[in-house]
Amino acid sequence: MLWESVMRATIFFLGILVGLAGCNAGTPYPNLSPIAGARVSANPNPRGTEAFCQQYGRQTAGNSYENRIDRDEDSIGADLLYRQQARDDGAAAYRRCLAGRVD
Repeated sequence: MLWESVMRATIFFLGILVGLAGCNAGTPYPNLSPIAGARVSANPNPRGTEAFCQQYGRQTAGNSYENRIDRDEDSIGADLLYRQQARDDGAAAYRRCLAGRVD
């Protein structure tokens, strides 16, 4: 009986640890975002560098796409339009970042 309780507690805590480990990984956007390189994680590049601004633009584009898309309702045409709008948002964010305005 004691052994069963210990095993259940161990399995429970291992499950929590595995779940939390996934929170720290730099995972790509869910649902197959078409924005290459966009990730759901902090920007690993040093602020003020071009690499930071490129990643900032990709993350902005990924966020924009994910906020617009409705996978159950949207047509192919709407999806293509949302992709282009997201890329435009990402390009604008990249230019803002190069100018020193990350807002």
